[in-house]
Amino acid sequence: MRVFIIIAMLFAFIPPVMAEEAVPMTEHKHQTTSENPIKTMIDQSDSKQPVHICPMHPEITGKVGDRCSICGMNLVAQETDAPMSDHKHDHDSHPTDSAEERAIEPDSKESIYICPMHPHITGEEGDNCPICGMNLTPKEVEVVPTGDELNHENNVEGSIHIDPSYTQMLGVKTTEVKHQDFGDRIRAYGQIAADMRNEQEVAVQEEGWVKMLKTSAVGDVVKKGDVLFSIYSPDLMAAQSDYMIGRRTGYRIGNPEQRLRLKGMDNKAIAILKKKGKMMERTPFHAPIDGIITALNVREGSHVSKGEVLLTIQDFSKVWVNADVPMRDLQFLKEQTPAKIKLPETGEEYETVIDYIHPVTNPRSRTATVRLILENPEGILKPDTYVDVIFSANTESRLAVPSDAVLYSSMGAYVIEDINNGNFRPVMVKTGMSANGLTEIKSGITHGQRIVDSGQFMIDAESNLRGGMAAMGHNHGG
Repeated sequence: MRVFIIIAMLFAFIPPVMAEEAVPMTEHKHQTTSENPIKTMIDQSDSKQPVHICPMHPEITGKVGDRCSICGMNLVAQETDAPMSDHKHDHDSHPTDSAEERAIEPDSKESIYICPMHPHITGEEGDNCPICGMNLTPKEVEVVPTGDELNHENNVEGSIHIDPSYTQMLGVKTTEVKHQDFGDRIRAYGQIAADMRNEQEVAVQEEGWVKMLKTSAVGDVVKKGDVLFSIYSPDLMAAQSDYMIGRRTGYRIGNPEQRLRLKGMDNKAIAILKKKGKMMERTPFHAPIDGIITALNVREGSHVSKGEVLLTIQDFSKVWVNADVPMRDLQFLKEQTPAKIKLPETGEEYETVIDYIHPVTNPRSRTATVRLILENPEGILKPDTYVDVIFSANTESRLAVPSDAVLYSSMGAYVIEDINNGNFRPVMVKTGMSANGLTEIKSGITHGQRIVDSGQFMIDAESNLRGGMAAMGHNHGG
């Protein structure tokens, strides 16, 4: 009986105790909810904080301001999978989002700092390049579109994209591939000589004596029609007498005037004879051309024989250039081939064409003489002067680019093509001759395409880093 009484008393006291403990447990529950860190992280996960990754190594993650442990690039925000409705709601409720939240937008841009000379070196504002010491400059990093958003021009196999502002900073310049007139350059040594076609010898056809010599020294300048000398010749006087008798009497045997010419009298001397109407004791001889006395074989009072050359007159208004061209280069030359002649002493240059190629070669020097003609109205060019001659052989219109624009590798020659909008790619080409700073392109590119002719080495280095050269090699092999 005593046991039952005790049990009843225990049941009477239990409900109040539990009621009293219910209140503090509820309060404790609320405190635990607000102070539990695990529960706090779960609640904060709904805010969709962005994850930062390395652009070159996406497997490397971190927070804003961290760098990639492999390449050293700043980590950038990765786009989250939050629904567009929630994202829009967040923008409506938080108009002043942080930079980290804005970085997850597809059109967002973030400035990273790179070295102008070594683009693979990155850092923060104010840092210097550890290689060359240059200040790092901002480079705009764009989120590359995917899928249908890719433009056809940005999807060319083997091409790379470089920001236009970056290429301008590097001094990248392009030029159009077009046809130009050029050919091989063949060099030779030449010598100025008198034009033999403008040389005149003055001789007598009858025996006589020189009574008057107007030109007394080599180098005297004469004009056409000037008196050179006078000859006393009995045979010439007899011919003149027959001519005058025939004119007076009308009785002529043969052609008296033609006889005077055969005796050596020129037209001007015959005209003087007709005007005077009597024979001349001293027959004058006149200069047949303008020129300079280059040879004088008599003096005044000298006896001359029949057919003897008394002097030589040379016209230097035109001169020849005789160039000795090696036999191996003759196959590329022909008449009317353009050539440039340079005087080493003065640096003056003249342009002309080949007038004649001699058919006989020099067996000792293994060269052939090529003749060119130069105008020399002021007599500046002197005979026996040595000159440099440059022939433009095989001159014709060819597809050509500046020689500096052509790069060479183990695979061969190639150029950097400018596709447009900051897109470039290396293109294998087959080259031909090179001259005057130009290189002929036989295949690989066509007329009208644009290539890089300045700063192409920086783009080439960037292409190597991104694998563009490997793609070029694949295309070349195919």
